[in-house]
Amino acid sequence: MKQQKFSTKQAVKQGERMVLVLKKIIQKSGRTSLKEVTEWMEISPRNANVFVNQLLAEGYLETNSKSPMSLKATEKAKQLFEVQP
Repeated sequence: MKQQKFSTKQAVKQGERMVLVLKKIIQKSGRTSLKEVTEWMEISPRNANVFVNQLLAEGYLETNSKSPMSLKATEKAKQLFEVQP
């Protein structure tokens, strides 16, 4: 039972991080760097990279370069917050 509660807490935390990052990227003009995401989330660059790669894989972010990574919110991400293109 304790494991399930821990998993729920982790899922909520991950969801909060996703909302924070996507909102900041949408509000920002231009592209976003991995360094900015690391600072916003207050986590290690490695963990931020894993998190960003998950958002890329799920279609919430897109990038036009690998090094340095340059991020932009997709229409899918904008739809979460009802942002008009």
